Amino acid sequence: MKKPKSLNKNYMRSICQLEGWDWKGETITVEDDGMTAYRCYKLTQKPLKDLSPEDICFLIGQECGLPYLVPMALEILERDFFIETEYYKGDLVEALLQIKDDNKYDYWPSHPVEKARFCEMYKSNQQNMEEALGYFWDVIKIIRRRFDKFCEQ
Repeated sequence: MKKPKSLNKNYMRSICQLEGWDWKGETITVEDDGMTAYRCYKLTQKPLKDLSPEDICFLIGQECGLPYLVPMALEILERDFFIETEYYKGDLVEALLQIKDDNKYDYWPSHPVEKARFCEMYKSNQQNMEEALGYFWDVIKIIRRRFDKFCEQ
């Protein structure tokens, strides 16, 4: 993946390093902690430069490292707004729309420039939605409804 301009020197560091997380005690395992916790643990140990679009989408869904991952996600969406990262076309868009305003970062309210950029990307890709998403009418309806609410706030 192309190095995002917004990350500079942080691109070589992991979310754990950037957030100052120090895992104490036993290492998280699939058997003891489940696949989601294990995957999150492993991915937060990787340098940002090594994260795939799938990894970024997953971690955003877990609301991990948002100040580092949202700019990366927006750069991915600039190249392919309805990219399928892991589950279906538009899943990265959905992950960004599902970030809660009451998370520990209070992300969207404290990042109005990125929010405006995301809304502009949607507006410029809105006409292509049916073509890009095919016959996934439920996904199209959900994305439209969420964006209408998201952009007006």
